[in-house]
Amino acid sequence: MKAHKTITYEYKNAPIPGGGYVTGLLYHPKQPGILYARTDIGGVYRYEYEKKCWKSLIDSVSMADISETFPIACALDEKKPERLYIMSGINGQGYGKFSISENYGETFIHKKIPVTVHGNLCGRGTGYRLVVDKKDENTLYFASQLDGLWKTTDRGDTWERLPLEENYMTCVWVSDDSKTIVAGTAGYTTRESDTLRGHSLYVSYDAGQTFEKLMQPENVMIHDSKMNGLVASRYDYDGTYLYVTMNVTGRWNYVVDLGYSCDSGDVIGGKVLRYYFSDGKIAGYDDITPDEDGTLTAEFLNYGFGGISSCKTMPGLLVCSTLCREKESDEIVYLSKDYGSSWSVSLCGLEKGDLYFNTSYMKPEYNGNHCLLHWLSDIKINPFDPDEVWFNSGTGVFMTDALLSEHPRYHDACTGIEETVHLNVYAPVDGEVQLVDIVGDLGGFAFRNLDEPCKNSFDDSEGNRYITCINADISDADSNLGIVTARGNWKGKTKGGLVRTCDNFKTFDRIGMPFGINAEIDKKLHEIENPNVNAGWVAVSPDGVNIVWSVADGIRLPVELVLVSNGGGHSFQKAGVFDLAGQPVETGYLKVFSDRSRKDLFYGFGGASEIYVSRDGGRNFYQKQPKEAFPVCDFGYIDTANKTEVRGEGGKTGIFYLALGDAGLYKLCYDTKTEEIHVKRLTDTGDACYRMGLGVIGEDRDYLTEEKAIYFCGRLEGEYGFYRTFDEGKSYERLNQDNQMYGEINSIDGDKRKFGRFFLATGSRGVLYGEMKR
Repeated sequence: MKAHKTITYEYKNAPIPGGGYVTGLLYHPKQPGILYARTDIGGVYRYEYEKKCWKSLIDSVSMADISETFPIACALDEKKPERLYIMSGINGQGYGKFSISENYGETFIHKKIPVTVHGNLCGRGTGYRLVVDKKDENTLYFASQLDGLWKTTDRGDTWERLPLEENYMTCVWVSDDSKTIVAGTAGYTTRESDTLRGHSLYVSYDAGQTFEKLMQPENVMIHDSKMNGLVASRYDYDGTYLYVTMNVTGRWNYVVDLGYSCDSGDVIGGKVLRYYFSDGKIAGYDDITPDEDGTLTAEFLNYGFGGISSCKTMPGLLVCSTLCREKESDEIVYLSKDYGSSWSVSLCGLEKGDLYFNTSYMKPEYNGNHCLLHWLSDIKINPFDPDEVWFNSGTGVFMTDALLSEHPRYHDACTGIEETVHLNVYAPVDGEVQLVDIVGDLGGFAFRNLDEPCKNSFDDSEGNRYITCINADISDADSNLGIVTARGNWKGKTKGGLVRTCDNFKTFDRIGMPFGINAEIDKKLHEIENPNVNAGWVAVSPDGVNIVWSVADGIRLPVELVLVSNGGGHSFQKAGVFDLAGQPVETGYLKVFSDRSRKDLFYGFGGASEIYVSRDGGRNFYQKQPKEAFPVCDFGYIDTANKTEVRGEGGKTGIFYLALGDAGLYKLCYDTKTEEIHVKRLTDTGDACYRMGLGVIGEDRDYLTEEKAIYFCGRLEGEYGFYRTFDEGKSYERLNQDNQMYGEINSIDGDKRKFGRFFLATGSRGVLYGEMKR
């Protein structure tokens, strides 16, 4: 294959918007109009005030290194507003990426830090973890998640660990004169027992040479907490007081070491503290914790506190937010005008504060009539406008520009934030729907207009959403018909399994669970009916009569859990799977696909590149040995776990294209007369193909009856990018520039009707579509 040109493409999001956990917000303290948001899996965004839109700063990140999509901390230089620091990384690598921008995040240089960094690790909702020394712009401090407190004096060229025994950090504050350092820890390294943390807050008065314990409240023991002990979550300094929010590991927490933040289950026993100073040292604190009505309380609370923020243009003004209060009622935003000596409730979910939602899927009617606000782990007042407040959530960012009025009118403001995890994309052959988008957490969207958010994600007849769908199969013969594997939502309002649409993704009905086949299958089906459990992978014949379901066991697709219905889902039986010798296959894995033209043909791909064919509507699968060499690849995972993509060619029988990662792009042909399988590699040795999809081959051409355009992402002749070929790999065109990478790509499909358009399902930048620039 020889590249002959690059086609100029432009890319846009099919907007969600929001949908993921925005883990922190950051204003520049000296220069108006500079606001950043960091996310757990979607990198960092900068707010463009004139456009009222967020701009992603990670579009140049490629699949070769996606660590920038997982930021744990951002920092700004007070004297240089154009300078931005980001700390990011991937868990398990043993090092992090320290990124420095001198132009508001447009471009970066990168350095390594020798500690574990990961923006999607539990505890990601705390901060500030990264701060710049105000007296020396080359000195920064970093409170790492697992490896202690670190300092650099040369802007990240070298790092040294400060002498603090605790490994698990949450935040760090440095005074204006650089002498006083307050470090927030999880108290896990220094824990007193398996159920009690050690001390949480430490202070240094000699610029980090030595540390001592900082006074904090006594611990209250809760018998059903996995790890007792207060942990500092976030802080704010207004020039007079240092404010700190603290929490205890909650009863439903599912981790212990990092179980001090909302994102690992829940937190309880929240505290809001106001530390005061004398003779240059912290002299003590006042407990200014508000109860649900805003009255100061010393009582133990069944929820925690997240962010806290002051405003330099209005001394005494404070806001703070509750954390994990959703078990009792909605989250609360408190307001104080006297440094926290008294509080009032500015927002309490749907009960008080004029909360409204611009984005359809966020509305209460699509969430069991509940408010979806959760994980309010950060809140910030604009330093130059006391009326403007932003807070984060597990589903984007919210704001008000009327904090001090009687009607603040809080609302989501996520335009431009597209950080949801998209697992699969499908471009239907016809119908109103232009794109079917399969999404983590939110389930799925069927876009009829690619430039407008869908009215809602996949839901039942009462408006309750399904979540984290894994795949869909849409009939090429009738695009009204589709079947989706879905999880039931967190509230139990929906149950997982197979959901079906017969009206072009307008409404869905759930196919009944086929209990009674055997005890093992019943056990898995009952598990799937629990909230937030993977359903598996599904294929359906073009007429919708034959359905084959690879039921999931976690992220795997065991061969013994493959079910088939030959009556449109009214009843199921266990599918038979047989090896080359005709013997039953009892163990292994199988992912199933339908033939795009014939209702009786289904195909299965195994955990070690085994290929199976069913000619009886999925009741029995028989292994077939390809005539040519075929690389070993494990297809037996759900969603994106195995980094492959398989697409059947519309309008033809027995033709599949397979993106096999570093093994390249392959074509598979099954001859129904001879029952032989032939495979052909379409990329050269050394080239890679990670995701692929099929589209119409030209203007005014027919997708089903003619050859196909193949769109894929991969590495050709050493260059990673997005490519297309019209001649099955004899030639290709590159469709992106170096600033058009969009992080991890989980799925690709070509438009079946509009020539040149293709779709990208990303793990960090939402779902995008690319078109030739006119």
